[in-house]
Amino acid sequence: MNKLHSDNEIVDLIKNNSMAVIYFNGSACGACEAIKIKIEDILKGFPKINSGEINVEKHLDLAAKYDIFSVPIFLLFIEGKESIRIGRNLDLLELNAN
Repeated sequence: MNKLHSDNEIVDLIKNNSMAVIYFNGSACGACEAIKIKIEDILKGFPKINSGEINVEKHLDLAAKYDIFSVPIFLLFIEGKESIRIGRNLDLLELNAN
């Protein structure tokens, strides 16, 4: 996943790809890195889905803009619209089935 640092980068990722994943995580989140690795493994099976990650501790403004109140949060955008939002209890089997 590419690290994102601004709203422009997020908007460009969503706008320039028919499917995009944004993964919000945090440095103090013990599970975030392990889940990120598993999400990246799942995304390898979907090469047309581009992805980016945002550390909410470094970018509180972006977390607020996208209504992120806890981490990890997985957002899937299809044709520019948020289609899936999975939070804290991220079920990777369910995510892979979708």
